[in-house]
Amino acid sequence: MTVTTVQNTVDGAELRRAMGHWATGISVITTDHAGTVAGLVSNSFTSVSLEPALVSWAVDKRSSSFDVWNSTDNFAVHILSESDRGLVQRFVARGTDKFAGLAWEPGALGSPIVADDVPRIECRLWQRVDAGDHVILIGEAVSVSDPESFRPLTNHVYWAK
Repeated sequence: MTVTTVQNTVDGAELRRAMGHWATGISVITTDHAGTVAGLVSNSFTSVSLEPALVSWAVDKRSSSFDVWNSTDNFAVHILSESDRGLVQRFVARGTDKFAGLAWEPGALGSPIVADDVPRIECRLWQRVDAGDHVILIGEAVSVSDPESFRPLTNHVYWAK
């Protein structure tokens, strides 16, 4: 039997380019921890388990709001529609007040609700997992909204424009 050992690894830029071909939805994730609100754009959002109802997403340790995400016990995932493109630019910006001038209301656990007409999952933190330069947040769903009609915004739709 011959065993091949790979000496090199893929760098982050190569992985980012390759993963850019993987069609994913775009979500905005928000939280309120001790009166500090935070929000960001994520395409790492995914379901984890049905029993219990768990979802996950990953936050970059270099995020300007990482301390909030690393301390919070709740978050709301907004699965964006094609009509919510404006939220992407707002929440992808680093180091800005993403909520300035934005109408929002607190959800079931206090996380800001920034879009009413999209599928939304509000979660209680279940677990954090250290994963390289990110931390994976796993949440237990406590509230779900499901609009009657919905056209998802995907990374291919958003970046193609």
